[in-house]
Amino acid sequence: MGQLADAIVFSPSRLTYQVKVLSERGLVKRVKCPEDGRAWEAELTTEGRTMFRRASVIHAKGVKNLFTNAVTDEQLTMIHRIFAQVAQNLDQVHDD
Repeated sequence: MGQLADAIVFSPSRLTYQVKVLSERGLVKRVKCPEDGRAWEAELTTEGRTMFRRASVIHAKGVKNLFTNAVTDEQLTMIHRIFAQVAQNLDQVHDD
């Protein structure tokens, strides 16, 4: 779960709490890591996958309505360039 915490920029304790809450709601389950019996992995349950798919659709519509539809094609192209540069910068920082 440490790798997941790093990937989503959560502290390990915050991730543990969130996984506990999601587990209590039946959306994820904790399973032992097959490669390292000391470590745990978080796995979406069937209900969790269903919820994730629904949330993804809602999120995509929100982004489109509030962001993509609110700018011109030229502005959107510029935003893509900026985000690509930010992503490249983040990759360089992460590699250091």
